[in-house]
Amino acid sequence: MNRDSAKQNKDLQEFLKALKTTVQNTAKEELGLTPEQLDEVRDALIRGEPVYRILGMKEDLIQARYALAHQLYSAGKYQEAETLFRWLTAYASDTEAHWLGLAACRQAQEKYDSALEAYQMAALYSSLEDPAPFYYSAVCLTKQGKKDDAKVSLQAVLTLADRNNPEHKAVMLKAETLLAGLD
Repeated sequence: MNRDSAKQNKDLQEFLKALKTTVQNTAKEELGLTPEQLDEVRDALIRGEPVYRILGMKEDLIQARYALAHQLYSAGKYQEAETLFRWLTAYASDTEAHWLGLAACRQAQEKYDSALEAYQMAALYSSLEDPAPFYYSAVCLTKQGKKDDAKVSLQAVLTLADRNNPEHKAVMLKAETLLAGLD
């Protein structure tokens, strides 16, 4: 290891030590967590536990926030709904519907890049079994003039969709229509 690499390594170690101290102090001062409790929170996050469960929040709170976010979206209050969906994706990130809601709010506000990111998360949390995020991604890509990328996304819809599932079949029909319009 040369001298510059050794110095960079030492600087990185010092930075990480300072960061750990800051996190521990913040956890103690702001959240009242001991270092052991902070380690438990970290371990739970690594296991994939949603934040709301780690913090002991009730499922009813999550469902109520989702219902309110959905109502706001349906009323055309996209910015307000987006705020709630952002909260939901932070505290209950393991739910596809929360990511779909966030993406739809962003799409309605023509924030296509950030909508695409949220649709990607929705696709991941559906274990790539729901074709809807791919269809809506294609719509965003089309709005951005990225027809080739939209076609790839629409092909994913046709590949992933279960023809025996009525919801998938409806998405497939919309995807086929959009794909025909792009050709």
